[in-house]
Amino acid sequence: HAIGEGATELIHIGQAVMAFHGKIDYFIDTVFNYPTLAECYKVAALDGMNRLPRPWIPYL
Repeated sequence: HAIGEGATELIHIGQAVMAFHGKIDYFIDTVFNYPTLAECYKVAALDGMNRLPRPWIPYL
């Protein structure tokens, strides 16, 4: 859930990626404007990939 003034900045990106069956690599490969809350997607994706057992390439 996202609540507050910045919620709309985050929700539309995740919604669009999910609608087009995107994978975690979208968030890793995409350049987001900086500084914005949207960059949180990239940080979260990289953190998630770092937590996967190696090699993680087949998960992409």
